[in-house]
Amino acid sequence: MVFYNTTPQNIRHNLQHLRQLVFEVTDRCNLNCKYCAYSELYQGHDTREGKNISFTRAKLIIDYLQDLWKDDYSDGNYCEFIISFYGGEPLMNVPFIKQVVDYLERLELRKIGKICSYSMTTNAMLLDQYMDYLVEKDFGLLISLDGDEFAQSYREDHSGKNSFDRVLRNIKLLQEKYPDYFKNKTGFNAVLHNRNEVESIYQFFRTQFDKIPRIAPLNEAGISEEKKEEFIKMYRNPIESFYKSVNCEAIESEMIMNTPRTAQLVDYILYQSGNNFNTYNDLYTNKDDFPPATGTCTPFSTKMFITVKGKILPCERIGHQYSLGQVFEDRIELNEESISDKHNYYVSRYVKQCVNCTSNKFCSLCVYQVDDICKDDAHCPIYLSKKDFEKRNEKNFKFLEEHPHYYRRILEEVKISG
Repeated sequence: MVFYNTTPQNIRHNLQHLRQLVFEVTDRCNLNCKYCAYSELYQGHDTREGKNISFTRAKLIIDYLQDLWKDDYSDGNYCEFIISFYGGEPLMNVPFIKQVVDYLERLELRKIGKICSYSMTTNAMLLDQYMDYLVEKDFGLLISLDGDEFAQSYREDHSGKNSFDRVLRNIKLLQEKYPDYFKNKTGFNAVLHNRNEVESIYQFFRTQFDKIPRIAPLNEAGISEEKKEEFIKMYRNPIESFYKSVNCEAIESEMIMNTPRTAQLVDYILYQSGNNFNTYNDLYTNKDDFPPATGTCTPFSTKMFITVKGKILPCERIGHQYSLGQVFEDRIELNEESISDKHNYYVSRYVKQCVNCTSNKFCSLCVYQVDDICKDDAHCPIYLSKKDFEKRNEKNFKFLEEHPHYYRRILEEVKISG
């Protein structure tokens, strides 16, 4: 089976067209969430040492990217470049955030085709202190909140107190003080676990804020062996939770673009049509001769993540052991050939399984989130046989036939970004 080998040229192209740069602002946090990706529940992340990222490292990577962009700039072409701040809790290191924003504004990147915008994921514990600045700089804000007080009970501060009251108070203050900003620039992410349900989450956000949140299950990758039993107790399946809702149909109608069923239908419509093209070159090639191996993003095709310690990763959801480079205090090590070799090695471990997998044209698997990627007997957890594939297609076709409004809304409303 032939698959698209990533080349050093591909890596450079991705860097020249990078759309999002994410900084791990600090590894400190004012909460002690039981299911945090950096908690004892998970492995594969650097030890939390109470450190902040230095502005020196941020400046080095921004300057490095700016030089690449200058070489690639074509007069009159503009694209959005998002700077994101992540943690830990990013609002525990606001001086760094202000330094980065001030520096980017002085660079005037619009002159080389980059229109900068800012975003942040926050637990909102310090939102009352810094909301004025966030509004002034027009940050896109994603607030982590799991629902009502009981749903939020895994998100405790370091004294063991539920964060719900303080977080809700700060969010309400933002809503009252800056209603337009709250409406247009603020979103919510709720983690699904054994203390909430899809329906209760939906009802809470609809009632409190007239918002529909993102609902994400607990991350199933990288669980520590000794914590697997604890994880199983906390985990709730999002599909089962969604479809057991008393008001399932009403909720589904409103959340149609964010339901498990719609995700399956989008894949079905997109790939069964044969009219899906990721690049202009795809228009001139026979895709049957080059089926993709796994759904793993090519490094930096969507974003770049810089950890507190200067590790360079393709995104924040990948274990720190898969670092592709390093930002030191005085230099950057980022070798395009080494990056492509590493990436190709990891992806190639699954190619033999991809040959016979009937979903290899619309695979969603990121190999960096497979626990046995480094083992000799690495296997794909979402392998789909021909029989199972045909059953799923038949089920999707029958559903669309019975619910034509889904087909219409998907065609009209779904936006697919590469």
